[in-house]
Amino acid sequence: MDTNKIKMPEIHLSCNVLKFIACIIMLIDHVAFGIIHNYMIAHAMDVLPETYIMLQKIYNVLDGIGRLAFPIFGFFLVEGFMRTRSITKYAVRLGIFAVLSEIPFDLGLFGVMFKWDHQNIILTFFIALLMLIVLKYLEENAMGLSRPLICIATVCAVIGFADAASLIYCDYSWKCMLLVSVLYIARSSGAFRLLAGAASVCWEKYAPASFLLLYFYDPTIRPKHKYAFYVFYPLHLFIIYLIARLII
Repeated sequence: MDTNKIKMPEIHLSCNVLKFIACIIMLIDHVAFGIIHNYMIAHAMDVLPETYIMLQKIYNVLDGIGRLAFPIFGFFLVEGFMRTRSITKYAVRLGIFAVLSEIPFDLGLFGVMFKWDHQNIILTFFIALLMLIVLKYLEENAMGLSRPLICIATVCAVIGFADAASLIYCDYSWKCMLLVSVLYIARSSGAFRLLAGAASVCWEKYAPASFLLLYFYDPTIRPKHKYAFYVFYPLHLFIIYLIARLII
């Protein structure tokens, strides 16, 4: 048998497939926190030590898996920004779902209707989108500024939006601004973009592995059902809240 003629099948993952994978990973992460973690806190004095240790191990595994979701969603925020027909509609859509998701987010993860010191990730992505609009403006309207001055202005903009996200306690706050800005600035750099993105999330255990999946992303496959992913976020959090009410 001539092994030289054997070819490995090429893998092409669409935006929809990768977002679906990210949603499953995110669901695992939120179940770990919203149910297992909160159960451990509520029943720390009730369960046997060996049961508590087992739950802690399960939580650690699921939480580790959950770290893979954020970089994938951050990547597609940048892709969406570059490919959208209307940045205004994109921003409005993100803003609306950020507002609609806040109460389910607080209920699902913290069991309260309002938690002022922790805001949902869609709000973080909304702020990141505003940052991208500013970065694009700086690129296209340099007004004769030298490259060093444009770089300084870009860094200042990223720091400003990172501070804003941190001040209002957004989920991932400055970490999201770092990832999104790196992926946008390196958008034309091929595989280096993925390496740069992985480096920008190396502070989070396992998160860089997300870019192994993103390596197989095929941008030529048109995305479908884009609203389904927005709806999934508040819906799954509210369901987690209902399950937690029954268990905890």
